[in-house]
Amino acid sequence: EVDVGSTVALRIIFRPEWTGVADAVGGGPVLVRNGGPVFRAQEAFTSSQLAPRNPRTGVGQLADGRILMVVTDGRRPGYSVGMTNFELAQTMVRLGAVTGSGFDGGGSSSLAFNGKLLNRPSDPGGERPVSNTLQLMYFGVYAPGVLPVISPNGDGVEETQQPLTYKVVRPSTVTATLTAPDGTVAFTETGLKDPGIYPIAFPPVPADPAVAPEAPAEGRWQLTVNATDDLARPSQTAQSFTVNNSLGSAALSRRTLVVRPKGKQSISAGATLTRPSQLRASVETASGVSIGAIAARRAEAGRVRVTWTGLIRRSLVYGGLYRIRFRATNELGAVELATKPFRVIRAAPVKKKQTKPPG
Repeated sequence: EVDVGSTVALRIIFRPEWTGVADAVGGGPVLVRNGGPVFRAQEAFTSSQLAPRNPRTGVGQLADGRILMVVTDGRRPGYSVGMTNFELAQTMVRLGAVTGSGFDGGGSSSLAFNGKLLNRPSDPGGERPVSNTLQLMYFGVYAPGVLPVISPNGDGVEETQQPLTYKVVRPSTVTATLTAPDGTVAFTETGLKDPGIYPIAFPPVPADPAVAPEAPAEGRWQLTVNATDDLARPSQTAQSFTVNNSLGSAALSRRTLVVRPKGKQSISAGATLTRPSQLRASVETASGVSIGAIAARRAEAGRVRVTWTGLIRRSLVYGGLYRIRFRATNELGAVELATKPFRVIRAAPVKKKQTKPPG
């Protein structure tokens, strides 16, 4: 109705008013509204788009303002079948979203951080070359997560901390400090750093090269990094972890447990405690799925032992590979230690002998 070349003024009225909205991104359909999952948003999407299980992408916001990005894989039988649109909405609510929206799914569903792809896109060729992405950029210093607890006790489990590093993305003046459990500074450095990734040795390297590094002290360690980039923007990051040697030397009394409804065979697992702790022992599958607790008590330092007869909540478990996991909680925090896997054989019930009636 307007002649070519005419000037048009377009006025869009939002209800409710969006005056206080600083940033916004569009997508669809609505997944989460007021903290609840939305089954059908009455938007221009068909059931064939919303109902089947597919790879899905959603973006939401938590109550404290943080952004939540969720991607689920799919279209890979035996690995992931995906989610319906409503299942994605329920997942985002479980993750704490109070508002959320869907984005393009299918082969376009991809999630990456710091240059690393985090999911398995469904297209045979991997990532799909799409033209639209939602990106959050950071300018400050960043330190990857670390193992929350390490126990260098010789059992081969979580013996060493994964490499401590920090990253700057612009030329920055950086101060990195590693603080020991007693509050002393085990390592510190200050200097101008070019964009890149920088390691920090743990255990700390002695100043004298001829002295061998000591075993790290038990307790809470903390890495703090302060940076100011070339545009005078300050940032800080911190990572903490605990060294806890409270548990060690896990062992089993046998490698196979045969369970019967009225059987008396059992398996014992032992571990060594170095300090008084609240001890919990549970049974899990070899892949780490917890089956149930078998002991919970206060234990003194020394050798502790638990026994299991193959019953969880008075029911026999199925045959397969299992292991017993100990968890000790004390003033140093919580530390876990699992035994090697052992096999459970569920024996067939013994049939009663048939007796021929007299006569």
